Amino acid sequence: MGPKGKGGKAAVGTKKRERGPKGGAAERPNKKRKEKRNDAGSSDAAAPTRKQKLQAQHQNVILSPIQSLTRQERIDLIAELSEAILEDPSSAFSTPKTESQKEHDSEEAEAEAEPERETEHITTKKSKMKLLLDLADLRQAPTTEEDHVSTARLAMVSILALFQDLLPSYRIRLPTAAETAVRVNREKKLLWNYERSLLTHYQAYLKLLERTWDQRNKLATVDPSVVTAYQGLAVTAVLSLCELLKTAPHFNFRSNILSVVVRQTNNLTCDEVSEACCVAVRHVFATDAQGEIALEATRSMAKLIKERFSTGNRVVPRVLKTFLSLPLRVHEDEAQAAKLAAAANAKKRKKDKELAEIENDMREGDATVDKIVLARCQSETLQTITLTYFRILKSDDLGKKGTDGSSSHVAELLPAALEGLAKVAHLINIDTVVDLLQVLKDLLKQHIGDLPLDAALNCIMTAFQTLHGPGREMPVDQKEFVVPLYSQIPFLCTEHNAWNHTDLMIQCLNAAFLKRRELSTVRAAAFIKQMCTVALHAPSYTAAPILAFVRQMIHRYPSMNQLLENEQEVVMSGAYTPDAEDPEHTNPFATSAWELATLKFHVSPMVAEHAEGAASEKMLQLPVEAPLTIRKNASQDTSECYIAQPFHQKRHPLAERSDDNSKKRRRTQVRFITPRQTQNYHLK
Repeated sequence: MGPKGKGGKAAVGTKKRERGPKGGAAERPNKKRKEKRNDAGSSDAAAPTRKQKLQAQHQNVILSPIQSLTRQERIDLIAELSEAILEDPSSAFSTPKTESQKEHDSEEAEAEAEPERETEHITTKKSKMKLLLDLADLRQAPTTEEDHVSTARLAMVSILALFQDLLPSYRIRLPTAAETAVRVNREKKLLWNYERSLLTHYQAYLKLLERTWDQRNKLATVDPSVVTAYQGLAVTAVLSLCELLKTAPHFNFRSNILSVVVRQTNNLTCDEVSEACCVAVRHVFATDAQGEIALEATRSMAKLIKERFSTGNRVVPRVLKTFLSLPLRVHEDEAQAAKLAAAANAKKRKKDKELAEIENDMREGDATVDKIVLARCQSETLQTITLTYFRILKSDDLGKKGTDGSSSHVAELLPAALEGLAKVAHLINIDTVVDLLQVLKDLLKQHIGDLPLDAALNCIMTAFQTLHGPGREMPVDQKEFVVPLYSQIPFLCTEHNAWNHTDLMIQCLNAAFLKRRELSTVRAAAFIKQMCTVALHAPSYTAAPILAFVRQMIHRYPSMNQLLENEQEVVMSGAYTPDAEDPEHTNPFATSAWELATLKFHVSPMVAEHAEGAASEKMLQLPVEAPLTIRKNASQDTSECYIAQPFHQKRHPLAERSDDNSKKRRRTQVRFITPRQTQNYHLK
């Protein structure tokens, strides 16, 4: 070849414009120009800051595979990525640009010269949140060692904390195709891109958590030596979903989280997971002001219970007790009126669709509670849980027992169902009241001997709540619910029942004799005599509140003072029969409440005080001496192993008196008596 002339230079330039082949002589001047520019920039630049070091380390780590990092390097990377995301959330979900890409943004000609090389670098880059997701995914780990499982667990919890801080307080709505076609300002476009990338990474995190829990058994079989670590990672995934449900129940993908959490409330293999999911659902019930999220969760729970019942599987009672956290306040009749108002408003909106769209947009941005929507949601929630409770009460397997003599899985849910009915009985309508009272009567007549104490008391409490609420005008003889209550009082003598069910027993007695007027004095006297007998054998934390309730009944029914008289002064035929089923057949006035005289010498000062107060007909000082308050204080003293003893502080004889006491008149203490002058008459 001849020497290069002007034509040769022109040929090289022509090749550059025509995008000649890679690796030729046309590339070399560009490389030299880049090296000179980089050398000049490095010599003029100042010392790199801490943020620049983190960015440089971030870029180096990206170019190197995550699988090759050690355990400590993975932990350090998790900490650095978390800190970088918190410092700049706007760039945490976007793919970062390399230095070469920034240079080629300003020099388009040079960028076009090497398109393949730049594309190669960009495809290897990932966002900071995507790196954390890869660190939390065991599929990115090279081996199944326990170290990688622990680092994945750490990354999973770190992402949870980040999303708890970064998720907005509103539900993100992605722009439609018509909205994206309209030209908007730069800030609006950046906001759309940020929200889109946030939703993408949030959805990827939720899929990772659900996949980790679903594949817990499969991962454990890969390496049996780290079964505990795999189980811990799976439990962490479910607990993370529970925390997200409690932190952001209003955010996107709420239904996906609810479906997983509700399904795991009935987990029979891990009590920790079941309890955490129930706590999360109860938190949603208690904090939902509008009622829409609570309605969705209630329907999912009811569907789960129905499916388990249809297949004959067991349902944990704590699943049913989550309904107790629902703050239901709207009566069903009021909800029906709210539905009619909502239907009328819907007809008005149909006439003016534009006005309806504007009202919907304003309602989304308004922080106030729509009373019509709240009434509708609470009405549907009440209907759903009432139907679930009735399904349990009317189950055919209620009276059946297992092969080992234990109660069936339906009988385990009966106390929780009756407790829930007792809470919402005053909200149901009159049509449901008739059916409910009939079910409760049949339950007390047929299964009163087989029911546990809490189930029987909740059944009685539900009946009284219904009769005091919507069924107050119904001609129902309440004796059918008072008589079973009399037979349940002696069960408080056992320590287990006394510790767990004394509060419920006092509430039932209060509803039977204080909130309503008992017309039969014989029945009231039989209950007083029975309670005095139980107080003689029950623990102190049960005897004290029962005696306090006896004092209330003595003042409510003045004719009960006959029980405080001497048996020899009472003219009565027959004998006292405490084992009779009907309290009116016990003949209580044939005896006296002699147990009060014995309880005056009880080891507990609280029991002795109330026994003496009942015997002397002394009134209670409410609310300090209310039975439930006494029960709370006595239970606390028992749990702390504290026994109150009378203490009288005496002043030390050598202690100096205060100025206030010195001004008062004091009686002189005579230690030595001087004999009077007798003039020695006795000696004469």
